[in-house]
Amino acid sequence: MKIDLEKILYWLLILFVIYLIIEIIRKILGGSLGFEELVIGLLIANLGYSFYINSKISEHMGWHKGKDNK
Repeated sequence: MKIDLEKILYWLLILFVIYLIIEIIRKILGGSLGFEELVIGLLIANLGYSFYINSKISEHMGWHKGKDNK
């Protein structure tokens, strides 16, 4: 059984974003993390999602060029 590292990292990113959403809701309702921690978390999530999108775009561009980038 081959473990796909990219899929594991993608699911970890999804779990992290879900955690951030819960913390944002808790912050709106009056508790939870401080503002700075939420902003840093959102920046990390944005960076991770940007790398994910970049990998998908490079695979797609490779497909157009007749290459298999997987």
